[in-house]
Amino acid sequence: MQRHPGGGAETYIDLLEGMEGYSHRQAALSGTRSRLRGIPSVLRRMREVRRLATQADLVHVHGDMAAMLVAPSLRGKPLVITTHGLHRLRRSTHIAGRIVRRRLREAVAASSVTICIARDEREDLASALPASLHDRLVVVPNGVAVAPAADLERRREARESLGLGEAEVVALFVGQLEERKDPLGAIAAVEAARNRGADLILLVAGSGPLEGEVAAQAGPGVRPLGHRDDLDDLFAAADLFLLPSHREGMSFALLEAMAHGLAPVVADGTGNAETVGAAGVVFPAGDLEAMSLRLLDLADDANARERLGAAARERIRDELSLDQFLRGTREQYEAALAGPAPHGA
Repeated sequence: MQRHPGGGAETYIDLLEGMEGYSHRQAALSGTRSRLRGIPSVLRRMREVRRLATQADLVHVHGDMAAMLVAPSLRGKPLVITTHGLHRLRRSTHIAGRIVRRRLREAVAASSVTICIARDEREDLASALPASLHDRLVVVPNGVAVAPAADLERRREARESLGLGEAEVVALFVGQLEERKDPLGAIAAVEAARNRGADLILLVAGSGPLEGEVAAQAGPGVRPLGHRDDLDDLFAAADLFLLPSHREGMSFALLEAMAHGLAPVVADGTGNAETVGAAGVVFPAGDLEAMSLRLLDLADDANARERLGAAARERIRDELSLDQFLRGTREQYEAALAGPAPHGA
């Protein structure tokens, strides 16, 4: 298994440990999110990754960048790729975009199957590939277990630990503090809703390049929390989950929030609207006025929050469950092991 550190891929890999009949050995291609430090890291680790791959029955590569780097050299091995949001492809344009598309064609051609975690992800990848490779692409959505409902005492304790009152409506942002996640937009929209009278507080959990700018916005309506490992407590304390990201695969933070019964408020960036379906409120990515108005409406309507939260839990149970995720991935593993490894586009 090829581990690509950072983001939802780590959660995805951890969940795969629950798949019976398979033992996963993890190897990181890069030990950093930094592009500058990542190049020597990749060069150092590439030989070890290939050595481990020769010992495996099946190789599972995570992320489009990792796939472009290692998949062509593993041709002839049962190989599964999961693209995890296609972040490299989606942000590459002009000459860089052409290079990425060519290398992705080589990676998918080397794979037995390439898993996309959302339908719009498959559509974007298919548009970068020749039709002869489209049958390699399958959709297996991410999934999580439905969380037990937090009782009133747990909610009270979680709120007290954060200095929150019972009457305040709490929106929660969880994620890497980077531009595509738009934490600063979330802060601006919450402040605008507060200026219109909403008794709304935003908790911001995460770290990343924008951490200093987020910390500078701390105030009565904004609580930067840094990196947190106690997400269950934050879910218990919150009423809404706010995800204004312009681009996602299928966010595990969003899925976990839905599993805990929080009302989702998401931008229409790739992956988000598909994840929430009819169980969430969707606004145009980057539209701070629309985001603020959606938050204002929900801050004033406890019944709507409760209705959306219940629908979100039901959507996880019926359509985005952990069992369905593991079953779908197992089917792709078995197909890769049963069929001949590909030998060219």
